[in-house]
Amino acid sequence: MTRNNLEVGMKCIKYMLLCITAIFVLTSALIISVGTTIYAIYHDVSFFLEDRFFSPASFVIAIGIIMLFVSLFGCIGALKESTCLVNIFAVILSLVFVLEIAAAIAAYSLRSQVTGMLDENLRTTLPYYYHNEEVRGSYDFIQSRLSCCGVDSYADWSVVTPPPGVSSISSNNVSVPNSCCARSRYDFIDGVEVDVCTEIYVNGCLPRMFYLVYQSAGLLGAGAMTIAFIQIIGIVFSFSLASSIRKAKSERERRRWEIQERMVNAYTSLNPSDEKKASQPVVYVPFHGQTTA
Repeated sequence: MTRNNLEVGMKCIKYMLLCITAIFVLTSALIISVGTTIYAIYHDVSFFLEDRFFSPASFVIAIGIIMLFVSLFGCIGALKESTCLVNIFAVILSLVFVLEIAAAIAAYSLRSQVTGMLDENLRTTLPYYYHNEEVRGSYDFIQSRLSCCGVDSYADWSVVTPPPGVSSISSNNVSVPNSCCARSRYDFIDGVEVDVCTEIYVNGCLPRMFYLVYQSAGLLGAGAMTIAFIQIIGIVFSFSLASSIRKAKSERERRRWEIQERMVNAYTSLNPSDEKKASQPVVYVPFHGQTTA
């Protein structure tokens, strides 16, 4: 009865571990997708971000890739009932768990630095819009994609004077870049069809960039914590399965030894004459020590 209970318990833990491993594969693919998406978002606005903001996203992608390979240890170890592979799976899960906690902490800690960093970088680079190709390309990208203009509002462009010959949009005596145009129409001027801007974005880019980066960092932290919670379950089941496998193997060995002993005893009781023939003769060795009368 004890042996049957042990086998049933081990099978339950085995199948649970296989299910959790399958969940690991799916969540690993999901977290890699999330990490690459956020990395791409950061890359689009990388000119205004510091390099340390890319670390959590890269960290999460690396963790997802590691989890895909680690899942193989769990599957093979559970199917083969290998204590070594299951223990390796549990140990690596524990190490990855620590890394994910570190990634989550890093992502959440960077959220508090987003506002000051973006505000400084946007205001510092704004005056160089017409003189630096990289600055111009970065501002045009965020203004057109995020539907914004300037840092706090379109009025920030009042301190930036476009060079002669450079086209711009004039609104309330403020010249703004063409990327600030929200709506336009085609008019004929001197017989030539021209795209004329009729409406510009009035909201600044700082609040929208802050929301984008802040929410992305929060999503990274939440994803890492979710995977970490699932890993705790996987670690518990892995060590439980390893313990069950050891007990089952010990029980099997003990049962095998008992069966062998019973077979030997049964054969001996059925063939007592063979036992006598097979037994060694008794040899008496005389005692040569001192004797007393």
